[in-house]
Amino acid sequence: MLYFGLYPAGYLQKVLTVCGMNQKQAEKAAHPPFGQKGQKDWYAAAMEHLVAVVQDLSRAHDLDSVMTIVRQAARELTGADGATFVLRDGDKCFYAEENAISPLWKGQRFPMKTCISGWVMMNAQPAVIEDIYQDPRIPADAYRPTFVKSLAMVPVRRKNPVAAIGNYWAINRTPSAEEISILETLANFTSVALENVELYGRLQKKVQALEESNRELDRFAWIASHDLKSPLRAIDNLSRWIEEDAGPGLQGQARQNMQILRARVRRMEKLLDDILDYASIDHKLSVQPEEIVDGRVLQEDILELTYIPDGFNLTFVGDFSAIMAPRLALQRVLCVLVDNAIKHHDRGQGRIVISFEEQPGQYILCVGDDGPGIEPAYRNEIFNMFSTLQSRDTREGSGMGLALARKIMSLHGGAIELEETGDEGRGTKMRVTWPKSGLLLQQQEEQNYVRAAG
Repeated sequence: MLYFGLYPAGYLQKVLTVCGMNQKQAEKAAHPPFGQKGQKDWYAAAMEHLVAVVQDLSRAHDLDSVMTIVRQAARELTGADGATFVLRDGDKCFYAEENAISPLWKGQRFPMKTCISGWVMMNAQPAVIEDIYQDPRIPADAYRPTFVKSLAMVPVRRKNPVAAIGNYWAINRTPSAEEISILETLANFTSVALENVELYGRLQKKVQALEESNRELDRFAWIASHDLKSPLRAIDNLSRWIEEDAGPGLQGQARQNMQILRARVRRMEKLLDDILDYASIDHKLSVQPEEIVDGRVLQEDILELTYIPDGFNLTFVGDFSAIMAPRLALQRVLCVLVDNAIKHHDRGQGRIVISFEEQPGQYILCVGDDGPGIEPAYRNEIFNMFSTLQSRDTREGSGMGLALARKIMSLHGGAIELEETGDEGRGTKMRVTWPKSGLLLQQQEEQNYVRAAG
């Protein structure tokens, strides 16, 4: 019977042989027939161990980890004296890893056509050999320096095998059908693990490429915004010098053109600032400590940071004290929405409402106004960069506000969307879905438990 972790592989057979049994008697005692209780216990233990191995393989993210797990498991599952993990390397078999009572062939390569592991991979079927020196597929010279007398080898992957798992014994024995079945099951899970390693590797490369692309974008945005501002400032200064030199002689349309020129310069500077802000917002949010505040602080921030012109009224609806969220991120989003509602209003007076509703696992905040609304044809465009629904000569703006708000929401796993307009097509309502963090959810559950217990 096989007891994992109690005896070295092959130990029980050797002890029984020393006790006076011949080799076949020792093997039978160590591995009883499947119908007997001992074999059933062995099979149950092997399957239980196999489940643990599969769990380990599911967590392996590189080839070395997979090979280390498999070489150990292959030996333990059958009580073998040695196990190898062989990779297919073109027309060669590469003995990449091993676990044995004495060295085998780790690090060596053999031609596929002269190696039993090559035969197993080329034929996509197991090989079970009781006496290696009686099988023509075995290169005997390679085995003579080793302890190996018998072996079992199974391919990894049923179609176009990419590897093989070998088990070796220091005595002549034939593994049972159940042992071969368990080895084949291990090989099947190993195939899945190797595919996962490949997928994980490709994913890591894509993540690294994306991170590098983002860094390049950040650098480009920073350089572009700063380098382009220098000539803009020069244009602004030049226009003022021209006005000063011309003196009273610069009148009418000429003076108005100079004012328009400087207005364009200011617009361009604002656009460059917004581009830089958009490109670097994820970096700002990741490097700055996330200050968690309640909704009352957010209310104060919005009132302080947003210019509310005479004739406009901003009100809050709902119990904002229940909100616990990152200050900077949610503050930026709500300020953008309030600023947009005021900027694009078509009347000299208006009403803006920020409402709050708490739901399981998330907060819902809506910013609504009684402005002109947004025509259905433009509802899919408003979150795009540089998107404006009116001419910049009519309404100043870079068209970056909603794009920035959506990016912030995406970075925090939330969402922002436009809801249906109000009566007669007027009014706009932006719905912000902000997820609660895991820590906040835990705190809330503890508070609910205390209330229920009280």
